Amino acid sequence: MDAPAVIGRVLEQRVLEQFLGEPGDEPRALILEGDAGIGKSMIWSLGVAQALDRNLTVASARGTQSETGLAFSGLTDLFDYVDSEVFEGLPAAKRIVLEVAMLRRAPSAEPIGQREVSAAALALLRSLTAAGPLVLAIDDLQWLDRPSAEALAFALRRLPDQPVRLLATRRTPGGVAPAEPDDRSGVLTGALPPATVNTVTLGPLDQRGIAALLADQLQLRLQPGALRGLIARTGGNPLWALELGRAIARADDHSQLPLPEGLLTLIGQRLAELDAGANEALLVVAALAYPTFELCTRALAGVVPDPATAIDAGVEAGVLTVAGTRLHLAHPLLGSVALERLPPGARADLHTRLAATTADPEQHARHLALARPGRKDPEVAAALEDGAAAALARGATSTAANLVELAVQFTPLDRDADLIRRTVQAADVHHALGNLELAYDHASHVYGKELTVEQRRQVLPLLLDTFFWHRGSVEAQKLIRATLDDPERDPYLRAIALASAAENGDGLGTPRSQLARQAEDILEQSEIDSDPYVAAYVLVILADIRLKSGNGFPEDYLRRAEMAQRQRPMVRFTQRATTIRAFFLKAVDDLDGARTALHSALAVARDEGEDGVVPLILGHLTLTECWAGRYEDAAIASEEGLRLAGPRNPVMLALYAASALLRVLTGDPEGARELLADQPDNRDEINPFMALPYDHVLGAAALLSNDDETAVELLSSAYTKARDLEIHEPGRRYRLESDLGQALINAGRLEEAADLAAELRELGTRQNRPTILGIGLRLDALVLSQRGDPDAAEPLASEAVTLHEQSPFPLERGLSLFALGRVQRRRKARAQARASIQAALDCFSELGATAYARFARLMLEQLGGSRGGGSALTDAERRIADLLATGMSNREIAAALYSSIRTVEGHLSSIYRKLGIHSRTELIRRHSRA
Repeated sequence: MDAPAVIGRVLEQRVLEQFLGEPGDEPRALILEGDAGIGKSMIWSLGVAQALDRNLTVASARGTQSETGLAFSGLTDLFDYVDSEVFEGLPAAKRIVLEVAMLRRAPSAEPIGQREVSAAALALLRSLTAAGPLVLAIDDLQWLDRPSAEALAFALRRLPDQPVRLLATRRTPGGVAPAEPDDRSGVLTGALPPATVNTVTLGPLDQRGIAALLADQLQLRLQPGALRGLIARTGGNPLWALELGRAIARADDHSQLPLPEGLLTLIGQRLAELDAGANEALLVVAALAYPTFELCTRALAGVVPDPATAIDAGVEAGVLTVAGTRLHLAHPLLGSVALERLPPGARADLHTRLAATTADPEQHARHLALARPGRKDPEVAAALEDGAAAALARGATSTAANLVELAVQFTPLDRDADLIRRTVQAADVHHALGNLELAYDHASHVYGKELTVEQRRQVLPLLLDTFFWHRGSVEAQKLIRATLDDPERDPYLRAIALASAAENGDGLGTPRSQLARQAEDILEQSEIDSDPYVAAYVLVILADIRLKSGNGFPEDYLRRAEMAQRQRPMVRFTQRATTIRAFFLKAVDDLDGARTALHSALAVARDEGEDGVVPLILGHLTLTECWAGRYEDAAIASEEGLRLAGPRNPVMLALYAASALLRVLTGDPEGARELLADQPDNRDEINPFMALPYDHVLGAAALLSNDDETAVELLSSAYTKARDLEIHEPGRRYRLESDLGQALINAGRLEEAADLAAELRELGTRQNRPTILGIGLRLDALVLSQRGDPDAAEPLASEAVTLHEQSPFPLERGLSLFALGRVQRRRKARAQARASIQAALDCFSELGATAYARFARLMLEQLGGSRGGGSALTDAERRIADLLATGMSNREIAAALYSSIRTVEGHLSSIYRKLGIHSRTELIRRHSRA
C-alpha cells in the first residue's frame, strides 16, 4: 500500500511514528478523532502504509454507516486477508466458529454464541501476534458493527501481554454531520486501560495547509483575500474546503465565493452533477453493509445499462474507491447525503431491490424493513424472524435480539400465533443476554395469552426467574399458585411451579420439602428430561433443595440438568449446572474440588466475556479460601471481586459477606461492619436466604469482640431463618454453628448449645464428615465442662481434635485445641492445658487468624505460660523473622510474601512470644548473634 501524501499535520505524523515504533508487549491504542472531513482517514491510511513498511502485521477494516450493518462485517473485513495457513493452525472448533461468523461456512444445526465467536477471535489474534506486533486498523470506529466490537473488546481484555496496536478513527459529535446515535467506539476503547489509549483530536488546517491542499487536489490557487474567506467559511475543514474549492473552480470569477453555506449543501450540489450511472452505484454502495463488486453489479443490473461502467464512473468521479473485491465510499458523507436526498418512494424502491439481491437472511430482512417502514407487514416480520435465527446461528446474539424485536414490531396484531411466538423468542434471547428486565417484559406480556403448552413451558421459567426482582415475592407466589390451580394440570408446568415454590415458598406456608417431593414425583413419573427448558430449570432448583436439606451432594440432578442444558441454544452463566456445581462443592467440605471448579468457572467466564458474573465467582472463591485457612488467597480474590462489583450491588451480597468474614478472621471486625453497613438494608426482602451470611458475619464479629448478647441475637436469628427455610446443611448455612454454639455457651444457654451439638453429630455421622462431627463433639465437650464435668468432657474434646486433623478446615483444629485446653484447665491439668493452648496459638498464628490468636495468648498468660517457653518457629514465622532481620518493614514483608499486613503482624506476635522478646530491635540483635 502506497503511503498517501499528507499535507500539514506534522504533529499528528510525529505521534503516529512514535505509536508504531513504541516498544512493549502490552496492547496500546491511538484514536484519531475529529469532525467529519477533518482528515482522520488520511492520517489513518498513512499509519496503515507505515505499519506495512515496518513489516508489521496489519488487519484493517472500515466501519459502515449503512442502516443495514451486517453482524461480524468488521471481523470479516479485518480477517479477510489473513493467510489460510493461519486459520488452519487454529483449533478446529474455533476455526469453524470464525468461518461461520464470517459467512465462509454454513451454520450447523447447533447455534453458536457471541462468546464462542469472541473466544475464536481471541485465538486468532494470539496466533497473529505470535509472529510479532499486530496493528488492528479500523477507520470510522463509531460504525463498527456491535458483534464485531464486542468480540474484539473481549479479545483485547485478554491480551495483556501481547503486542497489539489499535489504530482507529472516530468521528466526534457535532460539526458538519449529526452525532451517531449508536456510537460503538466505547465498546472497544473501554477494553483497554485508560493509560494505554492515546486520543488525538485533529483540528483545522491552517492557511498554508489549505492553500497547498487546493493546489494539490484541484490545481486551484486563490488570491489571499478569497483564501481567507474560504477558510473562514469552512473553519479549516479540509473536506469542506475541497468541496467549496470545487464550486469556486466551476465559477468564472475565482475571487467570489459561491452562495451555499453548508458542507452538506455543497456535497449535494456535487452529487447532482454525477451522471445517472455513477449516482446509482453510489447509492448501492452506501446502502449495502458489505458492498462487494459482485453484489453491487447484481444490484445495478436492470437499473443501468452496464453496471461495471456505472461503478467505474463512480470511481472516476471520486465518490467511490476500490479495495480488493470491496467498494468503498470516498467519504462517508457522500453516502449519507446521497441517501438523504432520495425521496421516500425511491428509497423504498432501492431497499426493495437490495432485499431481492442479497441472499443473506439478516440483510434481506433489514432491507425489507427499511423498504416498508412503520407498517405491520407479515412478510417483513417473517423475514426478520428468519434473520434473527441466522444471526443466532452465527453467534451474533445481540443482533438476533435486535432483529426479533423488529419482527415483533412488524407482526400484524391479528397474527396472534406469530406475535406470541416471536415475543417468546425475544424473551428467551434477552434472558440469555442477561437483560432480565426486557425478558420479564416480553414474557409477562404474553403469558396470559393463548400459548401452546410448549410455549408456556418455555415462558414460565423466564417469568419465575425474573418475577421476584420486578414484582416481589407475593406476586410471584400468586403466579405459582395460579399455575398449580390450573385445571389442565400439565405435569411439566406443575413441576416448574412446584420447584419454584420449594425454593421461594408458595405463600400458603406449605413445607418446602413437601413441595420439592411433589416436584420430584413428577420427575420420576414423566419424560421431563425430554423437554430441555423444563428439565434445566427444575433439576437445578431441586439440586439446591437437596443440598440444603442435608441429604448430601446432588450430583445426579446436576448431571441431568447439564445434559438438558446442552440441548438449549442459550443458558445464563449462573444457571449452568457446571457453575452451580462449583458453587456447591465447598458446602460439602470439598474445598480442593471447589477451588479447582471455581478457577475453571472464572476462566470460562472471562473467556466467554461474562464479566458481570466474575465478582460473584470471586465471592465464592473468597469464602472457599477463608474456610480453607488460605487468607492471603482469600484477600486477593476479595479485593478483585470488590473492585469489579462496586458498592451496593444486591446481586453480589455473597461477595460482600465473604469479604467481611475475612476481615473478622484476620482481626478487623470493625472493617467488616463498615463493609456490610454499606449494603442494602432490605436484603431480607430481596432474598431471605442472602441475609444468613450477613447475620453470621456480624454475629461472629460480636462474639470476637466479647459482645455475647449481640452475638447470640444475630447468630440465633440466622439459625432460625435457616431452619424456617428448611436449610439443614451447615455449608449452606454458612457454617454458623460453631460461632452460635460458642455464643450460647458463653451466655449460659447450655441446653440450646447441646441441641445444636446433637444435630451436628447426627449429620456428621450420617454423612461421614469429620469437620461437622468434630464441631458437634467440641460443643458437647464445652457444655459438659460448663456443667461441671470436665472429666467427661476431655475425651470428647480430644476426639474433636483428632477428627479435625482430617478436616480441610484448619481453623477448626485450632478451635478444638483451644476448647481442649479450656477443658483441661477446668480439670486443673495446667501443663496439659498450656500445651493445648500453645498448639492452638501456633495454629491461629500460622493461619493469620489474629482474632483467635488474641484469645489464645490471653489464656496462656492466665495459665502462667513462660514468654520464652513456646514451641519452635514455624516455617512461615522463620521466613518473616529472616526478612525482618534485614530491616524490611511489615508492609515490605507482606509484599515479598504475597501476604497481608495483618497476617505478618499476627506472625510477629507469635515470634516475639516464642523467642521471649519484646521488639524487632531485639529480634535483629538476636539474628546478628546467630
